[in-house]
Amino acid sequence: MQKSAVLGLGAMGPILPAATHISGAADVVGHGDFTYRADQKWGQLDPRRHAVQHCHEMVMDSRGRLVCSSVSLGHDVLVYNKDGKLLDAWKHDLPEPHGLTRAGEGKDQTLWITDTKTGAVVNLDLDGRILRELDRPPKDILKGKPYKPTETTVTTDGDIYVADGYGSNLIFRYDDKGRLRDSFGGSEHFNCCHGIVVDYRTEQPTLLITSRAANEFQRWTLDGKHLTTYQLPGLSICRPVINGDQTYFAVIVTRSWYDYDGMVAVLDADMQVVSLPGGSAPINQRDFNAIEYDNRTFLNPHDVCLDGDENLYVPQWFSGRTYPIRLKRV
Repeated sequence: MQKSAVLGLGAMGPILPAATHISGAADVVGHGDFTYRADQKWGQLDPRRHAVQHCHEMVMDSRGRLVCSSVSLGHDVLVYNKDGKLLDAWKHDLPEPHGLTRAGEGKDQTLWITDTKTGAVVNLDLDGRILRELDRPPKDILKGKPYKPTETTVTTDGDIYVADGYGSNLIFRYDDKGRLRDSFGGSEHFNCCHGIVVDYRTEQPTLLITSRAANEFQRWTLDGKHLTTYQLPGLSICRPVINGDQTYFAVIVTRSWYDYDGMVAVLDADMQVVSLPGGSAPINQRDFNAIEYDNRTFLNPHDVCLDGDENLYVPQWFSGRTYPIRLKRV
């Protein structure tokens, strides 16, 4: 896989219109201490030069840039500044770039990106150059199931966890040299282990792992022992994103995959939902099936990224070829 400059490459065919309910975003969305103004045009680009089919995930790198994985004929990654200006775009042979994760800090920081179609898990430097690629798990471990990794997370010691969310529902642990150490989980524990993150807020570091189709996320030890399950009935959550005491999720869908009824969830230190930007107030912590989406802020949000001012950046999946939007904290 070779990087190529893609600024200025052509569009990928006709642009589909966004869902009609996006036309007038709510002035202020969210609840309690976590309210925001939505800026639908923040990441808008010229689709003749930088068309997207959809966007998957975003991170803010150590240079202060917003980096977004996206599916497009012209690029796999878009790089924005905080004002929504495109700084760069990278292209590799990744037909379905999905998970995007930071590893390390400062000048030594790198990025990990997964591709759910080819099974590639690739490490990039901050200029988009490929540093290495993890070996795929042996077929005997997969037991006939496909390998479609959706997410990675990396410990401070360099261990790399790969969540096979669209395939075997296994979590694979690699050492810092890229050697497969072990695996755990599986379909008896997860129904789409879509997202994973190391949580350093606990006395000993743990893993938060999404089981998206089950409307829950789980806490596991780093060596693969289940600790706790947090249920959010009615909320199909993507990956957990940690910022201070809060945990954030994109809720890609609530009631129907056809109604563009997604939102964002903000959880406090006790894992209680305290704000649902794009939805009605979280009154019942045991059941979120009655939550109403606001019919205008989001379509199918797929991830949440925060900057230093706790503004949110939200890429969306199969949402009329839209670009990431910003929710400015108020």
